[in-house]
Amino acid sequence: MDADRSTVAHDPGRLVRPFAIGIDGTPATAGLGLLSRVAARRPPGPADHLRPERESLLRLAAEPQSVAELSALVGLPLSVAKLLIADMIEAGDLEPCTAEPQLSGDDVLQVLLDGLRAL
Repeated sequence: MDADRSTVAHDPGRLVRPFAIGIDGTPATAGLGLLSRVAARRPPGPADHLRPERESLLRLAAEPQSVAELSALVGLPLSVAKLLIADMIEAGDLEPCTAEPQLSGDDVLQVLLDGLRAL
C-alpha cells in the first residue's frame, strides 16, 4: 500500500475519473462523429480553471479540431469527450465547423492508411 502512495506522490496523473466530470445536462451527441470538427467560440476564461477538461478543450480548439483529435489530446475516452464537447456546443463555448465528410467504408480505410503512413 505504501508503494501505491509513493507512485501517486511522484506521478499523480489523473486523480478524477472520467465519469466524475461534470456535464450540465444530457447533451445530444447524435450529430457528433469522430471526424466532426469543432472550434472554440471564446478563449478560456478565469472561471474555466475550475473545469480543467473544458479549459483544455477551449485552448486546443482555438484552431478547428476533430472530436477524435480532441479526445486524444485531452486524454479522455471518446464517449466522455463526445458528451463534454456536445455540452460545450449547447453552452455556446464551442461551435461545429462544417458537416462531417461523408466517406464510404473504403474511403475511411484509405484515409486511415494514409494517416498511418504519414506517421
